[in-house]
Amino acid sequence: MPRSRLTTLKWIVTGTVFLSLLGCLSPALAQDDGRTLDVTIEGGMAAIRIAVPPPMADSADDPNAGELILTLRDDLKFSGFFDIVDPSLYRLVPPPEGAEERHEDWLSIGAEALIRLRLRSSGDRIDLEARLYDNSGGGLLFARRYGGSTDLVRRVAHTLADDLVKHYTGQSGIATTRISFVSAHGDNKEIYLMDYDGVRIRRLTTSSTLNITPAWSPDGNELAYVSWRGRQPAVYVMSSEGKLGALDIVGSELSSSPDWAPDGRHLVYSADVDGNTELFVLDRSSGTNTRLTHHAAIDTSPAYSPMGREIAFTSDRTGVPQIYIMSAEGVNVRRVSWGGSYNDSAAWSPSGDRLAYASRVDGWFEIVVLDLTTEKVTQLTRGPGNNENPRWSPDGRHIVFSSNRKGEYQIYTMRADGGDVTRLTKGRESFTPDWSK
Repeated sequence: MPRSRLTTLKWIVTGTVFLSLLGCLSPALAQDDGRTLDVTIEGGMAAIRIAVPPPMADSADDPNAGELILTLRDDLKFSGFFDIVDPSLYRLVPPPEGAEERHEDWLSIGAEALIRLRLRSSGDRIDLEARLYDNSGGGLLFARRYGGSTDLVRRVAHTLADDLVKHYTGQSGIATTRISFVSAHGDNKEIYLMDYDGVRIRRLTTSSTLNITPAWSPDGNELAYVSWRGRQPAVYVMSSEGKLGALDIVGSELSSSPDWAPDGRHLVYSADVDGNTELFVLDRSSGTNTRLTHHAAIDTSPAYSPMGREIAFTSDRTGVPQIYIMSAEGVNVRRVSWGGSYNDSAAWSPSGDRLAYASRVDGWFEIVVLDLTTEKVTQLTRGPGNNENPRWSPDGRHIVFSSNRKGEYQIYTMRADGGDVTRLTKGRESFTPDWSK
């Protein structure tokens, strides 16, 4: 069932240990001549066919070379903007003559673009030089260098992939983003962190009870979550510098589901007051808590819109949980979900024109997307099994969610149209993912 289900649940959480939320990579820009291919990526346009041959390395058996190239190819493929030319065809292209690439030969196997890599490893450091070519015109589009410790080779590949996406589309890539989630640890629940592709899972909290509902700050430098370190649950914030502190929210027996405003200063959350769960917003600058809802029903699972002007939330004020939207000040409340017998856990798309949420359809919870302009609802998943807690990738092209389609709850991603479903976690049950900005 959705982890934000409208039930009276108490979470007991003790100590927390912080592990760094950020990598230590510091890529260095060596050169960019400013030229771009005359290509604009739009819906329905063919992906860019790019050749990504293995890097030239000082050592033929450098293990960093294999990890680098596999990660880069996977990143580019996942982005949806690139079509990797079959590597088995690369042998048909003769080696370059000195510094001159054989652009016509690359074109002959269908490669519109070529990324040429030079990798050097020295001790525990790596240095990568990347050159991007337009095979049609034979021009060098950019030349950049990236450096870092050998344990960050995947981070180097992610950063290069994001730079390639940015070069062609003008939009930031998502390969360097991360996903936080909750996973069972014995009888407890702890918060974990992983790369966007499910690799490098690391544990963030250590306690003898529960930690739940992680939510990324807009700049990705803080993580809010609910923890019970005292007599009742409270909202805590981890910083990338290792600081951990409790927010001064309204005390209650059921504080839950924090979400950040785009300004990074306000957080909306739910708390039970006088026996009923309502929504509140905290101004971190002043420490002021403002009550947003005043209704006999249970209001929970709040989510700020990308511009911060509205808040989506779940309420059972009509008898069963449905999705509502109100202004950030708590007025102009309107219901937006009508199908399904139980709707919960709404998440705004980055563009603010769609809501993804869990909807009970034919006995299963499914991920659906509501177009707020046309009011059309599109069902993305189909049972058996429950699919819950959707959250959008920063580029709006993918959705992360939890599902028990294989028996136990795990974390999955899929395209925003429901295709290419990929399982990210294994082992212990995992829930309530959130994708960093």
